[in-house]
Amino acid sequence: TMATTIEQQVALDEALVPSAQRLRIGRSNFRLPSDI
Repeated sequence: TMATTIEQQVALDEALVPSAQRLRIGRSNFRLPSDI
């Protein structure tokens, strides 16, 4: 059961990380014009 839970956590992390990176990129894009 431990192996399955770890695999599930890894799958969730892989699914969440790209979305988090996209949010960070989006926020940085919004900040750049205001800084200029």
